Amino acid sequence: MAKLILKQPKPPKGSWLSHYGSQLAYAGFIGLLLIISFGMVFAFKPHSTVMQALPTIDSAVEPQLKSQYLSDWEQLNEMQATYEQLAKEVSSEEHALALLNQAEIAWQHLLIMSESVAQLGLNASDKKQLEAEQAYLQDQWQARIHFSELRLERFKSQEQTADLPEKSAKVVSLNADNAASQPVVAGQPSNKYIAQPPADLKLPAGFCTLDSAGVCKPETSN
Repeated sequence: MAKLILKQPKPPKGSWLSHYGSQLAYAGFIGLLLIISFGMVFAFKPHSTVMQALPTIDSAVEPQLKSQYLSDWEQLNEMQATYEQLAKEVSSEEHALALLNQAEIAWQHLLIMSESVAQLGLNASDKKQLEAEQAYLQDQWQARIHFSELRLERFKSQEQTADLPEKSAKVVSLNADNAASQPVVAGQPSNKYIAQPPADLKLPAGFCTLDSAGVCKPETSN
């Protein structure tokens, strides 16, 4: 029995590219959009604050004190996150004051934690390491307090500088008002400051003695 064999014609050269070229271009465009989208997500993703890792206090003999100390350590990390958030928003004297208060609160919290180290009952190695970490954190928070004080002083000095022109204008205006309110002195000086001729001396007619206001005017002397 004869079989019918159909031969498909071979596509001409270059037909594969012309057939799938538009699809490849579309797929490439979609891939480019995905890459840009992922890049924007990572670029604008808020960076998480680097927290202090929990210390090694496995040798603590007081479980309750150990748990409390670790809880205090987590609170210190939260205070650090709050401080760094405030540091990004310092744009006025009020913000700088809030930043300074936060640094001082964390500093006081750290001092309380330092006092409880001796009560944990750590071995010599863990105690030495924890004390070194405490000393580092104390220096770090003291630096933050100093930075906050500098920022606060900066805004205070800027405010004082901005007030100088206004205060100078007020002083000039006040001096002008005082000068305007003072009475105008008469054109002729007071006769108590002018030497008078002797009583028996006869003066020429019309001689001006400046002994009263309104004298020595043409109409008077005439």
